[in-house]
Amino acid sequence: MKEEKVNRIIYGLMIIGLIMVLTGVGLATFTKIASGGGFMLLALLIAIGLLLVAPSKMYLTFQMMRKNDEKLRRKNTES
Repeated sequence: MKEEKVNRIIYGLMIIGLIMVLTGVGLATFTKIASGGGFMLLALLIAIGLLLVAPSKMYLTFQMMRKNDEKLRRKNTES
């Protein structure tokens, strides 16, 4: 139960990070904010988004690897 709650939080952080990155890239591409004084704001938005995305992917990958390892161990002990 606790692991599911942590996974939901991690997925939420990953989605928020992706939204931040896409928003920053979209604003930089389709508006003139970057040419004005908003360049630092866009860079900060993209950087924080990437900081939220990277660790969450690693955590979820480790969780998947651990679950698959447990399945293989159970399968090998049953055979």
